[in-house]
Amino acid sequence: MDFRQLARGLGTVINYAAGDVVFREGDEPAHAYIVLTGRIEVSSRGKLIEEVSEGRAFGIVSLIDRKPRSATAKAIAPSEIALVDAKQFRFMVETTPNFIWYVLSEVVDRLRATNSAL
Repeated sequence: MDFRQLARGLGTVINYAAGDVVFREGDEPAHAYIVLTGRIEVSSRGKLIEEVSEGRAFGIVSLIDRKPRSATAKAIAPSEIALVDAKQFRFMVETTPNFIWYVLSEVVDRLRATNSAL
């Protein structure tokens, strides 16, 4: 399921130019992010973890566990990103049954990407 429209309606939408940093490793979490258009590169300690494409989310784990960001996210193409804060994220989990499966698949994909990068 594609949650871009729901995220666009609930979250704040920000445009990033190629090269703009969305967040840095060590930053405190404030949002989860859904890529509406464009591509985001996620790296940790200078090593590429993965590229996140349209319709995909990133920054979920830190929003859930409230620990500092473990990676840096940077736009590698002009990108439109929906920022979803903790309250909005919880609303989506509680009111949209398939959203939790979306979140789980994103977390599993991130875990696999991290393991592959090691």
